[in-house]
Amino acid sequence: MTEITFYRWAAASPIVLPVFAYAIAWHTSPAGDVFAGIARLVLLSGLAGGPAYVPFMCGLLWLLRGTTAASYGYASLVAPLLFAPVFILYLAVLEYFGPGPEPFIDNVLFYLRYLLGVGYAYVLLVHLLRFGLLHVGRFSDRQTAV
Repeated sequence: MTEITFYRWAAASPIVLPVFAYAIAWHTSPAGDVFAGIARLVLLSGLAGGPAYVPFMCGLLWLLRGTTAASYGYASLVAPLLFAPVFILYLAVLEYFGPGPEPFIDNVLFYLRYLLGVGYAYVLLVHLLRFGLLHVGRFSDRQTAV
């Protein structure tokens, strides 16, 4: 596997991981343990941000085509910050078409902290996994994306 392929698959993790988290959260006790709590947090992140994340990440990956693996690495580090305005726009659309008046600024401040926290947790997970795979020699080369 190339490093660029790894980054492309890692970009799908915020959509794929909530699917697995749903299965875990569904089959754990209601009182739950720490693992079930993390699974529910991941599930909620996918439900809250998924509809805005998919077009954002598709656009970002489209912009990164033809670049190096280092560009993918840098983009993954700033992706949560780049996603924040997209998510705020998504919240504005939800409020406009939503059922009633909501405190928009309060919602933005609440979800923005959540978005950046969960977003950088994903980034940390991706880069730790990349470091491990690089350390054991699982990347075939550091090619340019096509």
